[in-house]
Amino acid sequence: MGLTDRAKALGARIKALRDRHAALDAQIGEIHSRPLPDTVQLRRLKVRKLRLRDEIRTLEGIVRTLARGPRPA
Repeated sequence: MGLTDRAKALGARIKALRDRHAALDAQIGEIHSRPLPDTVQLRRLKVRKLRLRDEIRTLEGIVRTLARGPRPA
């Protein structure tokens, strides 16, 4: 697998993670709108959302590194 193939695969993974992140955000918003939100469920969802954000940032860093290409020796 070449560098561009890896970058494309990582880009697809990042998009999927962003979609999951957005879905969690919507779910969190829905729970917040309830008269008595479940605080335990909210905490769990927020932790999952933060983990996704961290994974997205890590993968974006890898893509940036791949985009720079190999360093000269």
